[in-house]
Amino acid sequence: MTNTDTRANLLFVCVKNGGKSQMAAAIARQVGGNAVDVTSAGTRPGSKLNQQSVESLAEVGAGMEGEYPKQLTDDMLRAATHVVLVGSEAQVEPVEGMTGQIRTWDIDEPSLRGIEGAERMRLVRDDISERVLHLVLEVTGQPAEHAERYAGIIADLTNQYEGVFTVDEVRAFVREAHANLAPSARIPANLPVFVERFSHDKLRAAAKAKGEPRDGKPELLFVCVHNAGRSQIAAAMAKHFSEGRVVVRSAGSNPSGQINPVALQVLEERGIEAAYLFSKPLTDDALQASDVVITMGCGDECPYYPGKRYEDWKLDDPNGQPIETVRRVADEIEVRVRGLLAELL
Repeated sequence: MTNTDTRANLLFVCVKNGGKSQMAAAIARQVGGNAVDVTSAGTRPGSKLNQQSVESLAEVGAGMEGEYPKQLTDDMLRAATHVVLVGSEAQVEPVEGMTGQIRTWDIDEPSLRGIEGAERMRLVRDDISERVLHLVLEVTGQPAEHAERYAGIIADLTNQYEGVFTVDEVRAFVREAHANLAPSARIPANLPVFVERFSHDKLRAAAKAKGEPRDGKPELLFVCVHNAGRSQIAAAMAKHFSEGRVVVRSAGSNPSGQINPVALQVLEERGIEAAYLFSKPLTDDALQASDVVITMGCGDECPYYPGKRYEDWKLDDPNGQPIETVRRVADEIEVRVRGLLAELL
């Protein structure tokens, strides 16, 4: 698991801190989320951001809101675990007390080939993006080959949502899913599987919000605090008992990043598939796409959207409880899930 005590501190540096280093920082935030701390600075900072850089990032769903050129300081260098010179123009010497290693990215410069304007900036952005992705994989404990897996996920989802979302839009959804899940990932090797599933859920929800044709299935969302026990049991049961006739999601208002192992055991005892389950955060996309929202102990942390059917199921929290208690909670959930499905189907 990545936490605030051990997460990497990435410092991106260029000369003016208006373009390349800001782009690298923005993409690192987009991909890494709270799994990384990100800063950028300049050795001789300018007065404003490069507008073409800002526009190029917006095309892939990243942004520089609230950012401005900053002067590189010795304290920044000491705090960083990884210092990246984005381009060979900036020169930085190590300072006393600094523990991070300095690396230089020799960024492609399309202008040397006569390519200027927006096209140039997109090529620079894409070069930086590829390097940032590998760096984030490195510092979150993922193997380099995961980069190919994420590229494959983007390609597959782009094909599935052809005519609904562009490849840049799909890439932004995948990056957002990675940023949501990476901070709490216990087993980094499994992260691409969960990112793919979460991205697909988010894309389906966003497609529905756009009014795109869909299959007409009712969409259910089960929400608890940690998305580790009650909501996972309910979602697994709804999927199992409906035999695919409803779309089922679960989420947590404060997800723990792992599933209660006793809850998994209880589901397996009942012959209900549980291997695909993973803990994930509550998103507006999921709420807006759902026809029925079932809350379990998260109270006012679940936003209200008019036109949705809301129910609050009063259930004991199985966290830390013996298996006999979890079985009883699962019995209560099964009765409620079967009743809900009978109404909807």
